[in-house]
Amino acid sequence: MSVSGTSRAIKREADRGSLWRKWDLHLHAPGTMLSNGYGKPDEATWLRFVDILEQSEVEAFGITDYFSFDGYINTLRWYGQSHPDSTKLLIPNLELRLTETVSIDGKNVNTHILIDPDVATPEVLAKLLNDLETHITVNNKRLRCSELTAANFGAATVSIHDVNESLDRCFAAEHYMIVTAAGNDGLRGTAKNTQRSKSISDELDRISSGFFGKAKSTDFFLSESRYEDGSKSDPKPLYDASDAHSFDDLARLTGDEPSYQSTWIKSNLTFRGLRQTIFEPGHRVFVGDRPPVLVRLEREATQFIDRLEINPVAAYSGHNGTWFQGVDIPFNPELTAIIGNKGSGKSAVADIVALLGNTRQVKYFSFLTDSQTNRKFKRQGFAENFLGRLVWKSGLDVERVLNADVNEVEPEAIKYLPQNYFESLTNEIEVQALRREIEDVVFSHVDISDKMDAKSFHDLEGRKTSSSRQEASQIKTKLRELNIKILELEDQSEPTFKAKLQADIEVLRKQVSALVASRPPEEAAPPAQSAEQQAAAERITSQTQVLEDLATRQKSAVALLGLHKKALQEAIELNESVNALKTRVESEKNTLKARYGYLGFDIDQIINLTVDLERVTKKIDSLKEKIAALERDSAMRFDPETDFSKVGSIPDLRAAEKHISDGIAAMRAALSAPHQRYQRYLQDIREINEQIIDIEGQKESPKLGTIAELEARISRIDNDLPSELSKAYEERKELCLALFESKRKIKTFYEGLKTKVESRLEAVSTGDFKVSIDASFVQSPKFGEDFFSHLNQNVTGPFRGVADGARAFQQKQSGVDWNSFESIFAFVEDIIASMKTGGIRRQTKDLKKFYDFLYSLEYFEARYELRLGGKDLNQLSPGEKGLLLLVFYLHLDTDNSPLIIDQPEDNLDNDSIFVVLAKCIRDAKKTRQVILVTHNPNLAVGADAEQIVYVRLDKVNGYKFSYECGAIENPNANGHIVKVLEGSRPAFVQRRLKYQIT
Repeated sequence: MSVSGTSRAIKREADRGSLWRKWDLHLHAPGTMLSNGYGKPDEATWLRFVDILEQSEVEAFGITDYFSFDGYINTLRWYGQSHPDSTKLLIPNLELRLTETVSIDGKNVNTHILIDPDVATPEVLAKLLNDLETHITVNNKRLRCSELTAANFGAATVSIHDVNESLDRCFAAEHYMIVTAAGNDGLRGTAKNTQRSKSISDELDRISSGFFGKAKSTDFFLSESRYEDGSKSDPKPLYDASDAHSFDDLARLTGDEPSYQSTWIKSNLTFRGLRQTIFEPGHRVFVGDRPPVLVRLEREATQFIDRLEINPVAAYSGHNGTWFQGVDIPFNPELTAIIGNKGSGKSAVADIVALLGNTRQVKYFSFLTDSQTNRKFKRQGFAENFLGRLVWKSGLDVERVLNADVNEVEPEAIKYLPQNYFESLTNEIEVQALRREIEDVVFSHVDISDKMDAKSFHDLEGRKTSSSRQEASQIKTKLRELNIKILELEDQSEPTFKAKLQADIEVLRKQVSALVASRPPEEAAPPAQSAEQQAAAERITSQTQVLEDLATRQKSAVALLGLHKKALQEAIELNESVNALKTRVESEKNTLKARYGYLGFDIDQIINLTVDLERVTKKIDSLKEKIAALERDSAMRFDPETDFSKVGSIPDLRAAEKHISDGIAAMRAALSAPHQRYQRYLQDIREINEQIIDIEGQKESPKLGTIAELEARISRIDNDLPSELSKAYEERKELCLALFESKRKIKTFYEGLKTKVESRLEAVSTGDFKVSIDASFVQSPKFGEDFFSHLNQNVTGPFRGVADGARAFQQKQSGVDWNSFESIFAFVEDIIASMKTGGIRRQTKDLKKFYDFLYSLEYFEARYELRLGGKDLNQLSPGEKGLLLLVFYLHLDTDNSPLIIDQPEDNLDNDSIFVVLAKCIRDAKKTRQVILVTHNPNLAVGADAEQIVYVRLDKVNGYKFSYECGAIENPNANGHIVKVLEGSRPAFVQRRLKYQIT
């Protein structure tokens, strides 16, 4: 790569915002004042030291020394000589032994002062050391840190309060951090039964910005209940570090050495970036192998947008404005917030990314449109002159002229919620489209074994409710499902349907290719270093085989559970169908007896139906027992004597798998670094191979959505579809009425479905924002309109006249309990009775149709009804509907494709955004890339956006589009946020801290 290419790559990474990088904030340099294990700090030693740091994966180092900055200053000098173009960040770290003690044995606590290297001149650092006094006295005068000699470095201590006062005199608050040890030489050694020790420990905690320790202490320091006096404690970051004092210790920089894990910090490679962890300790620091998003970035590379490029086509003269030229926006893999003033091009970026991501929301675009009411960039002379290119992390790219149509044969690569679409859903009176959107999300939470091969919410609904029909409703259901089936078969006969399946297969094959490419280089098994190491490695190999067997048996058990549940559903359907048939035959026999009895025939001899459901009932009972056995949680406890081959149920298999995994992890931690790397290599290969198998599927019993299943569907289209379609046409039958009991069984289905998401909804319910799901019978909003469509309201009767008739109808239905058949039937009888007194035929346009309408009970239906604050969807304001929809997509949607949202905050109050929406966005970016167009700080900052993209459109100078990218902690991006965004006071207080404004 050329120098200019290197510079561009570095800038692109900086523009991408806050990224996960390895930091080591505590390591000592050659010549450190205490415990120097590097040998003589001569030129060879220093060159070796800085070369190791430069070659390390760690990108930021806290160069540490006791009561001195000599190590930092010397490292800076030698680094400048050996690696003048290095991008590594060096931070001065002053290690101090405190006078305050908290442990029983009186050991001092060590704390560290990290100084912003931008202000850490030798003069300023010397000033701090000259200002800070130790406890050692000579001639009744306390020695300052700058006056310590080799003889008293090991004994010196300082008071934390003196440290605080000296720092305040020498630095602004944003230029330093106090990081206290939480391990052997720190707060975790607090004497548990000593009030004095606990009090001092709490005081040191309050003064500290963060802590050095091990991953197991992270949750403690993130908690809000650490203090002895019961006061609220602020969550604070915890960092692991090498604490290297020798070249051997520097091996810890890999993160492979036992007990020295890597510390990953998500920020700019600056001191300001490090300070951002103070404000977001739970989201900005990760101690361990790799943050989950980096693992997903490797293994799901087809699900992450890398960058967007926009340029004019070669023939464009610029006659209609400059617009997009040399645009190259890199995107963060987590949350990107696009901000700017009104008309600055924010929605333009969202529309272009969505177009290249093959969205199905083109008609709702606000920039790439040329509608009669919104003549924008797609009008002639503009969009056709510009070319967009979307590059994915996998290396795949899509390039289109901006006036092109999406390729509807290929699947959507992103989920786009444009502002216009959002408004159309939330302003819709009947909320049907909004309900369908939410149903899709709910469907994603149904267990695979419960989906019964259904491919959508409505597929599952039909599948689950088809067994709940009595005579009339069974026929109607079959007809409705048959018509749906016919439409589906006709759709499948179209060439585009097969092309879509082939495109889906191609997408899956690319995912397989991405997984194959993510396989780590082959790692040879290292030779055993000792008998103990060899035994541990053999034990790990043995346990890994047990783990693989458990995983295989668990998959088989899950598949078997799905088959049993499907078979149970069909057995129940058979049982109910036979009973319905028997009832229908008996009813028809009675009709024949009444009509033809005078002929002298015995109808019972002519029609003799024998029904024997004993075997069916036994089959149902047997399947229920098998399902219960597979789902039974025995709460097993495992020990070395456990025979894992006898573990059978899914919960027990999962528990056993976790037990074995935890054991392997513990054994791996005791291995040497080479053995750990080799075991991790084996684990990575095994996990990636399992993912490939899951995508490819098995031809013998293909799972839904696998390559094998899609290929089977294509084979069906080629070989079986024509005959299926012909048969479907022959099977069409008459329409029937539904009965109340069938509706009640449908309601039971909804009651079971609502439990799938209730716990997730509870997690986001807060204050007035309480989301619940109610499964009940709901009256159709068109009931009145349909009712009066059957009547002649200009003749005498209880419903004569538009206004009087509506009042009479409302009065009669006001007392109906739609969950009670008796109440509904009494209502119908009352309607008929009241009209009969005045001549019911004159009052109706078609009496038969009117009876069909009333006795079919089709004007109410079982429904799971979303409620927000006790109100259903029809009662919510547009803003409340919008917030509810966003919560579902952000908090509940299991799709992991990138999510792009254009200005969702309109009509939402700031409190809802800050309390609810920001939290949901934080959750969403853990599982998918989110790009958010917003002018609200509660979203951009409250959700801790990893990247800010500030856009401008200079309409005066030829509509030139420009942009700046960076992290929240980047001063330029910071300034744009303050300038463009504004919000409520709680959000502003949080932003003020994040902006590091004193």
